[in-house]
Amino acid sequence: MSRINSNTLFNIKVFVLLFETLNSSEVAQQLGVAASKISRSLKALRHSFDEPLFIRKQHGFEHTPFAQEIYPQLKQMLLLSEQCLALSESESSDIRQEVMIACPPSLSLNLLSYLQDKASQLKQPLTFNIKPCSHNIDKLLNRFDVDYAITFEAYNSERLASTFVAKANAYVLLGNAEHPVFHGNDFVDIDTIIKYPYISFNGHEFEQGHDPLLLYALDKHYRVDVVAKICLLADLMIQLERSNALTLVCYRDAVEFLCTKGNIQAMSLPEEQNRLLNQRADGHRHYLTMLRESHSKPQWIADEIASYIQGNVILNYEGKTDAKR
Repeated sequence: MSRINSNTLFNIKVFVLLFETLNSSEVAQQLGVAASKISRSLKALRHSFDEPLFIRKQHGFEHTPFAQEIYPQLKQMLLLSEQCLALSESESSDIRQEVMIACPPSLSLNLLSYLQDKASQLKQPLTFNIKPCSHNIDKLLNRFDVDYAITFEAYNSERLASTFVAKANAYVLLGNAEHPVFHGNDFVDIDTIIKYPYISFNGHEFEQGHDPLLLYALDKHYRVDVVAKICLLADLMIQLERSNALTLVCYRDAVEFLCTKGNIQAMSLPEEQNRLLNQRADGHRHYLTMLRESHSKPQWIADEIASYIQGNVILNYEGKTDAKR
């Protein structure tokens, strides 16, 4: 213990993470470094303490009694060091603290301005960086690449925690303003929508398993003419304007953006049709996910992100045109 000053904060972080996971590959992945750097850190720690810390086993590591003895102290040292660093940064008027937020593209439209306005009101020098993504969220958080993530599923583990925020359970039908579905006198239901080309839009970059219409069609053994799978609003607007394809959206800001900026019309679906869509999709659930031991950011940021989501997801949308005729 007399040579503790020779240990860097990084080495202590390696020890704490390895003690908690007993997997050096996982620690290297979380810290975004090569496995060889983890080995060098452990070697430096063993030399400093002059005591064995871990016993290598076939499928990982095992704590030594000495490691169990020093873990609480080093864990506390790591937390205090990170808190002091965050405090010194927040008190410096010359430093703007950056906040990284992973957010599905379909939900990120006004989040940046929403948070900027709140930070301005509180006179807090923060720079917000919205990272449009919904894939590999756990890796981004564990590597400290993002501070918060808006996710469609819960991530609850030893390091990550998700808080349920809201579930969108109503959908809005969107298409070219000249589309016949908006000008006829027939009742517009899901079976009518399926007759037209369809654009899948739900913000998932690589995986479309949550699209309510596609899940409904799968259960009914219907064929859907999916002409595009899109996660960006600008692309969706262009595709809708230039074709007779339709899409379903469950975000209020997205609907208003498309109808204001493009030649797009919206139609709210009645409760019965939304219920059919949600039989398998069960709505779009939204969670706020972050590291459990995240103490460096003000609490109001998480509160405001949750508030933004709750105000944006569509629970009951009152459009200019109703699907009931």
